[in-house]
Amino acid sequence: MAISFSLLLSLALAQGLPQVRELPPRELYWFLVNRVQEAMVVGLPPEGLGEALKGKRLTLVLGREALPSWARGARAVRLGGSLVAGWFLLADGRFFVAPKGQAYLVVESPEVVAVLRGYFAVAVAGGGR
Repeated sequence: MAISFSLLLSLALAQGLPQVRELPPRELYWFLVNRVQEAMVVGLPPEGLGEALKGKRLTLVLGREALPSWARGARAVRLGGSLVAGWFLLADGRFFVAPKGQAYLVVESPEVVAVLRGYFAVAVAGGGR
């Protein structure tokens, strides 16, 4: 990956000040259950949060990870090579969600999501099952 993730994120953040919240695991679970309809997940979140994504329109971007049971029916895109270190998700064209210590960072910014989706667009468009 020639352009770093942090550079892309900083460029997106320069577009305007997004709403940023930190949520504990339980609140993020309910956020995913009640607010999210569609998500692109890069890497694998903890099993409990994955369960909150059941029944959503999902695209998983993975390395060699096995598809978890909560992701049955999801579109899986393989980047190949090794396992994906860490995880984050992009939801409903406006939310970026990632772990931050014992909590989770939720950034509400269509600009941030657009930049990150664009970064993975070629892989997602060309892959999947």
